[in-house]
Amino acid sequence: MEKLYTLRDACEILQIDPTTLRKWDKEGKIRCVRLQNNFRRVPESEINRILGREKQRRSYIYARVSSQGQRSDLDRQVERLKTISPDSAVLSDIRSGMRFDRKGFSFLLEEIENDLVSTIYITHKDRLARFGYELIEKICEMHGTQLIITDGEEILSAQEELSRDLISIIMSFSARLYGLRSHKTKRIMEAVRS
Repeated sequence: MEKLYTLRDACEILQIDPTTLRKWDKEGKIRCVRLQNNFRRVPESEINRILGREKQRRSYIYARVSSQGQRSDLDRQVERLKTISPDSAVLSDIRSGMRFDRKGFSFLLEEIENDLVSTIYITHKDRLARFGYELIEKICEMHGTQLIITDGEEILSAQEELSRDLISIIMSFSARLYGLRSHKTKRIMEAVRS
């Protein structure tokens, strides 16, 4: 979320008088946010715009695999993407593409939200997310971030695509079920030991 400055703080940073800032707001030279009590708050982006400070946007490489056993594939993805964009920062995750609580992915979303990402390089759509890619694509578009899929889309028949989606859903639910079972087993073992 963008930082909002009080009128006094904004005037101090911009080194102007509060009446000047109010005048700029009325003339549309600066965009102020009005709170419910009608107080003005000045977004940090407006202060940076007036001071001529542009955020440094950077490009990222994002690679992902589902398990530790696929680490060599993760390394291949990163190397492949580095040949295309050697100056990009590298983010990667070893976690299911159906889970959105991936550390690298979460960081990338925060950077996009803060308008700090110019380009994201991925090998395939499903490296970013198994489901909801179109939503992520839309968020990127809203923030001026370009998504580049380097290896193109995998050409699958409708039946193959549906099969993959169903398998992903089944795997996700079975992993949760086994997780629940392990917690139940632990509780039973603790009760037996007591």
